[in-house]
Amino acid sequence: QNKDYNYKKELLKQNKINKDFLNRIKLLSLEEIIYLKLDSISSSFKGKLLGIPIYNFFPEICKEAFVIYAMSKTKNKTDACAMLGINRAQLNKALKKYNIKLDNE
Repeated sequence: QNKDYNYKKELLKQNKINKDFLNRIKLLSLEEIIYLKLDSISSSFKGKLLGIPIYNFFPEICKEAFVIYAMSKTKNKTDACAMLGINRAQLNKALKKYNIKLDNE
């Protein structure tokens, strides 16, 4: 069961986000959030991301986020599977692949 798994609480506990951030993020579209993250990353590379296949990485990044979201917002793996449109074996494989640890595991 994943009834106690809440990724948002984990991020708050780690001080990676705060309530003000959560209120402000509501004003942004997903595209704007992704843009800002890419812009932030590019500053680490002196403004350039040339030669880094970001476009190819995005499907995996998004899948990981979807799995984390489903596990945070549903009561159990069965419900998470229903939300994601995958079966239990696929979910377990994704949890292992993305190293997602549930509170009770």
